[in-house]
Amino acid sequence: MRDVKVRASALDGWRSNLREHGYEPERIGALSAVPPRELRGTSPMPLRDFVGFSESLVRETRDMSIPWLVGRNYDLSSLGPVGDAIRASSTVGLALRRFVEYFELLQDCTDIRLECDEQSASLSYRILDPNIWPRHHDAMFSLGILTQIIRAGTTDGWDQVEFLFEADQSEMVGHVNRLVEAPCSFGAETNMLRFPVRFLDCRLETTFAQAPIREINQAIAVRKRSTPLAERLARVVYRDLDRLTIDQERVAREVGMSGRTMRRKLASEGSSFQEVLDECRLRQAVFEFQTKPNLSIAQIALRLGYSEHSTFTRAFHRWSGISPQAFRERLMNKVN
Repeated sequence: MRDVKVRASALDGWRSNLREHGYEPERIGALSAVPPRELRGTSPMPLRDFVGFSESLVRETRDMSIPWLVGRNYDLSSLGPVGDAIRASSTVGLALRRFVEYFELLQDCTDIRLECDEQSASLSYRILDPNIWPRHHDAMFSLGILTQIIRAGTTDGWDQVEFLFEADQSEMVGHVNRLVEAPCSFGAETNMLRFPVRFLDCRLETTFAQAPIREINQAIAVRKRSTPLAERLARVVYRDLDRLTIDQERVAREVGMSGRTMRRKLASEGSSFQEVLDECRLRQAVFEFQTKPNLSIAQIALRLGYSEHSTFTRAFHRWSGISPQAFRERLMNKVN
C-alpha cells in the first residue's frame, strides 16, 4: 500500500486552540515541523505524519483534550467542498451523511460509517492502514468534528450518548468520559459515537448557499481512476477482514466491476487477488500482534479468515521468514 494521505488542512486550528488554552505554541516541539497554512495550503500530506503529530503533541503536553477541542472548534470551511456541503445541510442527518459519503476526499484508507436502527445511530471511525499505530488522538479529533455537527442541532439528550475507543484505557491520558461528557468504553474494534437516532432529524442553520455536489462527485471519480486497483481492493479487504468472509466476487462488486474484469486488471498490474489478500492478512497480523497481546495465534488466524492455524503459520513464515510466535516475541522484546 502506498503512503496514504490526509488533507493538510487537518492541521488548521491547532495553534490557536493551544494558545486559547494557555499553551505557548512556539514552545511545543510537535508544532515546530508544521508550516503555516499559507505554505502548506490544502495539498495532501502523509496520514502517518498527521497521526504522529497528534500523538506527539498529546505526549508532550500530557493533555488529551487538545485534539478533541480542536475538532469541536474546527472551521468546517477548511474541509473545502466537503465542508461546504456540510454547511449547506439543513439537518444533522444530512450533514453527517455527507461527511461520511465524501470523507475519501479528506483522508485515505479509513472506514467511516453511519449506521442506524429504530432507536439509535452510530458513527464509527477507523484507519485501515495497519502500519499506522498508535492512532488514538486523530480519532479524538475526528469524533470532535462529528460531535460539533451533532451539537449544532441538538439542545438536549446528550446524557444518552456514549463513546467507544480502539485504545485501551491505560493508553489514554486523563479522564476521557469527563472530556467528552458521556460514558466511554475502551479496547473496541473501532472508534464510535452512539446517539439517539432522533438527533438525525434535528434542524441546522445553513451557513453555505448550495452544496457543490457535482464538483465533489467529479473529484471522487478522478480519485478512483488514479488509484491502482490493488490498492482499492486492499482497502476493502482491510475493512472486512475480521467481519465478513472475503469473497472475490463481492469485493469486485464493491469497487464497481465484475470478478473477471477485476482479475484481468490485476494481472495487467502484475498482481492477483490472492496476492492482495495474502499481503493484507499478513500485515494485519502484525497489527493484531501489536494491539491484541492477549489473543492467541490461533485466534488471530481465525480473525484473519484462515480456517486452520497451520495454514496461517506457513503463510506467515513464507512472508516474514519466521513463525508468527517468534515474530510476536520480537515485537514484545522491542516494547519492553
